[in-house]
Amino acid sequence: MEFTAIALAVMAAFTGAAFSLYYVEHPARRDMLDGDMLAQWQRSCPRAIRVLAPLAGGGFFFGVLALFWSGGALNLTGALFSIAIWVVTYKWIRPMDRTLMAANPDTADAATRALLEKWNLLHGLLACLGFLAVLCFFAAIR
Repeated sequence: MEFTAIALAVMAAFTGAAFSLYYVEHPARRDMLDGDMLAQWQRSCPRAIRVLAPLAGGGFFFGVLALFWSGGALNLTGALFSIAIWVVTYKWIRPMDRTLMAANPDTADAATRALLEKWNLLHGLLACLGFLAVLCFFAAIR
């Protein structure tokens, strides 16, 4: 149960941070011009990666420990939702990150804005996966 509680706490932190990106930070960028929006995103993205990646990995790690320590399908499911975050990130988000990091804010246009909006929707998916992991770990504690 101890590892389940740690996995729950880690994934709750991840979910809060991912939800904040999706619901607070990115919508605040929408009022900016295309180039300013991209420039702000380029400053923010590396910091977000340093926060979110270890949390998702930690949720998986502690979920697997909880599975081996106390068993339960809910621990396995929570761990799988946690690792699904990495899969989504490396399959779809990281290629967009590379494209956006290489873009020049001086030449940003509507296509750049559309790519940033797609990036935000995928972060909404990450927040949902994190929330599903939280629900699983929470249910496994009782």
